[in-house]
Amino acid sequence: MPDAAGRNGQDLSAETSVHEADDYRVVVGEECFDWRELTRSGLRDALDTLGDLLQPFADGRRAAFMEPAYDRECLPSVPLIDALYSCDGELPHDERVRLLQLLNKCRSVEPEETDLPQPVRVADGPWREPSWGMAHALARAAEGRAMSCLLAPYATEPDWPSGWLTVTRTTDAGHDEVKAHILRSPEDAQGFWRGVLTHEHVPAERFFTLTEDAFPRLLFAGSLRLHHFKGSYAEVLPWLVKLLGALNDHFTRILADCGGDQRQVIRRFDALGLDISPENANTKKNAKAWEQRNVDHGGATYRCEWHGKRLWDRDRVHFSLPISAYDDRILVGIFVGHLST
Repeated sequence: MPDAAGRNGQDLSAETSVHEADDYRVVVGEECFDWRELTRSGLRDALDTLGDLLQPFADGRRAAFMEPAYDRECLPSVPLIDALYSCDGELPHDERVRLLQLLNKCRSVEPEETDLPQPVRVADGPWREPSWGMAHALARAAEGRAMSCLLAPYATEPDWPSGWLTVTRTTDAGHDEVKAHILRSPEDAQGFWRGVLTHEHVPAERFFTLTEDAFPRLLFAGSLRLHHFKGSYAEVLPWLVKLLGALNDHFTRILADCGGDQRQVIRRFDALGLDISPENANTKKNAKAWEQRNVDHGGATYRCEWHGKRLWDRDRVHFSLPISAYDDRILVGIFVGHLST
């Protein structure tokens, strides 16, 4: 994690503490609490699933749920508040206690007038009345904040897919369109945090506060500086997020699938719309240039011998091969306009 001065040399401590005080980006939809049609074993599985989804966000600031959720009928004739707090209720003990602990770590939000549920739709789907949680997430998204609504996979209404969606809302003035994220599985979280970086245009000084969540299979050298690119931050950001996402998701696997054949790896990434390559023989023969690819991390030195290119003549991200000492994670070591060759 970056220190208080950040990777751009700015003092982030005051700004970050103020921002984190209101930093929830995930709202739990009340649809997650509808267990009325589930069998006993299905109920246990549903609570486990919901707990696994909520666990990474229930840290006191990242997730919220709406006060009206407590009155939601979660089991036949049983509101959520009674089910959660009743030791003799129908919820399995261990799963009930875990869910209660996680919800207690979420912010409880009282609805405001802007959160009043109004019919919404996705694409050509039917109009639906959203839950308070969904309406609140969409209201915050309409203000320019990247937001996700947590809908467990067993919550089939609405039947929207996971990922980033354009939602049409009914408003007093007619209709508007809002970009929002639907979270249905733990794997969806990475796509959400990457979208936070691009949809919300997160400023450069906060970029590295989100990389651990957005790219968990990557390591980031403490020496990285975004202003070392030739292009502006706004120009570089979409490409940078796309490249880092592809490295996180695919590089180690593709390298293994291709048996280390560099040409095949290059072609696979070219199919993803990304230009990556290892250093050529001339660079390796140039001792001074080759030394520039060495990066210190965690008390050891690693050579970032591959790089991704935004343009043919500028903006490079240099990264290592998978590092066994870090569970085959990849070290992103250098942001630069262009290194010596």
